[in-house]
Amino acid sequence: MGTLVNFIERKLKLKVNLQKSGVRHCAEVKFMGYTCLPDGGIRVADKSIKRLKAKVREITRRNRGVRFEQVIKELNLVITGWTNYFSLANTWLADFSNLDNWIRRKLRCYRLKQCGRRYTIVKFLTGLGMPLQKCWDVVMYTHGWWAMSKKIVVGHAMGLKWFAELGLLSLKDRMSV
Repeated sequence: MGTLVNFIERKLKLKVNLQKSGVRHCAEVKFMGYTCLPDGGIRVADKSIKRLKAKVREITRRNRGVRFEQVIKELNLVITGWTNYFSLANTWLADFSNLDNWIRRKLRCYRLKQCGRRYTIVKFLTGLGMPLQKCWDVVMYTHGWWAMSKKIVVGHAMGLKWFAELGLLSLKDRMSV
């Protein structure tokens, strides 16, 4: 470490931050949002994924009072920027499809909350082609928006096709291009 610091500072005339620098196993190194892997690959660091989730939570807060289309536009900006930055990762996490599912569930939750009352939720879900009785079962026997957003009927009503029609981008699709 000492000879490297000496070379960098004297020969290259660069300043080395000794607090950040060190000799470590490559899997312990986090650099600009990436984690280096022993086989030479790089993947998105866990902390970067946590920051993405925090941004999504901020955008999809259910008490924002913003139109659903605006929420999708804001999310698309985040997804586009995030996937452009992390497109250099050459080792894919299985988490990308899990993150996509989680984002869609957050959006379902947001949209259901916008409906407000039980009758309005039933009207919304039947408008998306779901059977009336199943819609009533969802609103009558589910407690909380998050639990309701996981119901099969809600997932079918607001499925991948519905989100694609609204223009929502997919992390997994953008990372695999």
